[in-house]
Amino acid sequence: MTERVFLKPWGLYTIGKWIERLQVLLEQSVTYWSPANVANSPKHCLEHLLDLRETKHLDFIGVRAESFLSKFNEKYWKADAYLDSPDREELKSHVSRWEGRLEEISKEWILSYPETHIDARKLTKGVKAFLTAEEFNALEPLERQGLDEAASSLLFNNFISAEFVALRTAESLLKRWYEKRTSKKLGRTTWGEVLEKINEEFPKQKRSKELLLLDYLRERRNEIAHPEGTSGPEEASTTFFNVISLCKSLHLYTTWVKVDKLQQD
Repeated sequence: MTERVFLKPWGLYTIGKWIERLQVLLEQSVTYWSPANVANSPKHCLEHLLDLRETKHLDFIGVRAESFLSKFNEKYWKADAYLDSPDREELKSHVSRWEGRLEEISKEWILSYPETHIDARKLTKGVKAFLTAEEFNALEPLERQGLDEAASSLLFNNFISAEFVALRTAESLLKRWYEKRTSKKLGRTTWGEVLEKINEEFPKQKRSKELLLLDYLRERRNEIAHPEGTSGPEEASTTFFNVISLCKSLHLYTTWVKVDKLQQD
C-alpha cells in the first residue's frame, strides 16, 4: 500500500483554488467538459484534485474526482461536449460537500512557524533526513521514534520536549555502546543513570572519541531534569545535532550489537 502523505500549506491553497474554479464553472449556464481552453474546464480541475487520493484525511476527494473523470471522459468524449443538467448538478453537489468537509477538517490543523535553527524541510522528514542509510538502520525502532518525536517537537517550538526525547535516545545509544564495549549489562536503569555510570567508568582521561559529547549530554540532562530547567531554540537545536552526531559516531558499535543478537538467535 502506498504511504499516505500529509497536506502542506501550499497544497491547502491549491485545493481551495481548484475547488473554487470548479464551482464557478458549474454555475455557468453551459459547462463544457473539455473545451479548447483546457485550463478552464471541469476536467482540468478534477485532474488536479485527483492527486489527493494518497493525501491523509482528504483522499475521499481524490477518489471521487477519479470516479467523475472516468465516467465523464467516457460520456463526453466529443469536442465541445457539455455536461447535461443531471451530471452538472451531481458534480456541483459533491464539490459543495468537498468544500464543507475541507473547511471542517482544516480547523483541526495547525500551521507552525519553527524558531529552530535547523532546516524545517529536513525536520519534516524526520531523523532519516540527517543520517545515512547505514546509520539509520543501526538505530533501534524506539530510538528512531524518539528522534522523530524530537524533530516534530522542534517544528512546533516545544524545546524542552525536543531535548528530553533526544537525550533519552542518546542514553539508549550509549547504553548499547557501553554493553558492547565492556561486555557488562546495565539492566533496567532510570533516566540519567546511564550517563552517570559511563562517566564513572570512563573518566575524561580514559575516554574514547565516541564519548566526546558525554559531558555536554550530562549537563543538558541535568538542566532539563530540574523543575526550573529551561530550553530554547539554540539549546534544543544544539542537543538535537549533538545526538545526531552521537548516532554517527556510534553506529558501527550499535550495528555490531544487532549482528551479535541475530547470530545468537
